[in-house]
Order: sequence, then structure tokens, then C-alpha cells
Amino acid sequence: MPSGRDERHRRYLEALLRGDAARADALVEQAQRDGWSVEQIYLHLLAPAQVEVGALWRARRLSVADEHLATEITLGQMDRLRAHLVPRSDLGRHAVVTCVEGEGHAIGARMLADFLLIDGWAVAYLGASTPVGDLVDFVARRHPDLVALSVTQPERLPAVSATATALRGVAPVPKILAGGTALRGRPRAAATLGVDGVAADALSGMHEARRLIAGPPPVGVTSEDYFQRLGRWVQELRSGKGWTQQQLAEAAALDRTYISGLERGKQNPTLGALLRLTRALEVPLDRLVVPGADNGDGPVRR
Repeated sequence: MPSGRDERHRRYLEALLRGDAARADALVEQAQRDGWSVEQIYLHLLAPAQVEVGALWRARRLSVADEHLATEITLGQMDRLRAHLVPRSDLGRHAVVTCVEGEGHAIGARMLADFLLIDGWAVAYLGASTPVGDLVDFVARRHPDLVALSVTQPERLPAVSATATALRGVAPVPKILAGGTALRGRPRAAATLGVDGVAADALSGMHEARRLIAGPPPVGVTSEDYFQRLGRWVQELRSGKGWTQQQLAEAAALDRTYISGLERGKQNPTLGALLRLTRALEVPLDRLVVPGADNGDGPVRR
């Protein structure tokens, strides 16, 4: 039987696929009445549903029109929820988040901007397709600690390199993070693109942003590398179920070598992979990945 969280996620995804904005509104409002935080709604409803919408579109099982409608419904939910975001703490750090020039898919960038807001950053979100010259001028005036560039289409990757090169001419030079679905399966793309870090989705982008600025660690978390701690925690959960790496890989529909790399702290997992792991291990997503989550045990504690 699916958990209540999984059932709510399924219903929200169905509302998106039907283009039923009223039903999506009702499901999010019910989650709020049930005591879900904005962060939990992002993690357990909005983000995973958009991952699945994107997968269906790439598999040509969803039309461009239907994908656009689903995305607009979720963006509407994000707009409404943003007023209720409560930052974990004030990092005293500033970020600029934008899509590279020519990139029109902005929901990943918007979600990263919101995750950074939750994490305590001050964020300037510029939206889709910001011209390089305008972005460089903006950064030169604002002096952010981080510039995050979103790219969903592989053919736009040269625009990431061109933008990073232009940003290197700004003083002081900000850290540059590239993220988006075009970077899935490219964990070593930072060097070739001329950026400081890469992330395949908004959640891993939030953690990579923290790593790049070397700011204060999340509450209760030591300075030990986040991914090594995550890997050890996955290993503990797996061992607690009496599973081998192969058994976890099969339950999560992942490769055993991926599980091995994750447990050794050598993988920067995507949101999709984390969702598969949390369902296989029967733990909430925020228990694995959110800094400062009230887990009761695991790698992060209050």
C-alpha cells in the first residue's frame, strides 16, 4: 500500500497531467492544513511531480502543450507558497539565479532560487534567457557570491561556457554554478564548461551552492563532506533492512555501482535518484537530504 505522502504525490501528478489547476490548488491547500511546511510541499509534491512531468515529455508521452500547462500550474503554486517561505537562517550570502541566453525552460531555475531562499540566501531571480551582456552588467553592480546558470537543453551548453567566460571578467569573480537537466550524467562537466560546480537539479544545486561558498555548515552538521555523510546514512539504512547493495539497487531501480559510489561519497545524486532511494528505504526525502531536518537520527540533527 502506498504511504499517505506517496498517495498525495500521485494525486498531484494526476492533476498536473489532466491540466486541473483547481485540483492542484486543493491538494496543496490540504497539505498545508495537514501541517506540511512549504519546504515539505516543495520536496514531496512539486519537485518530484515536475521530475516525472519532464521524464514523460522527454519520452514523448506528453505533448509540449501539456508539459507547458503542467509547468505553469506548478509555477502558480510556487508563486503562492513563496510568500510563506521561512529561511532556516540568514547566511549573509547573495546569489543570482538565471537561465542562460536562449534557454526558455525556467522552472528548475525558479525552484533552485526558492531552495536557496529556504536555505537563507538573498536571491535575485532573473528568469529565462538573460542576455550575457546584461547578466555581466547586473553581476558587476550587485557583487553576488554566486551566479547559478540553468540549462535544460544540451545544445545550450556552449552558452554556459560563454557566460562563464564573460563572468570571469567581473571583479570580484563570483562562484559560478551550472545546473539543469542538460547536465545529468555529466558530473565532471565543470572543468569543460569553465564553471566551479554542476548540479542536475535544484536540490543538489542548493547543496553544491553551499559547498562552493564554503559558508557556515547547516545547523547541527559538521564540516565533514556532505556527500560522504549522505553515503554513510544510506548504507546504515540499507544495512538496517538487511539488504545488500544489489538488493537496494533492485528495489530503487538503480545500478549497483551507483549505490556503491553513493555510499562511498562519490556520487552527487539527482533528485530523481533520491526519490527512488527514499521510496525503497521507506524514509521521507527530507530525512535524507535537507540540512537541519528534524530527523531524530541520521546525518543531520537539530
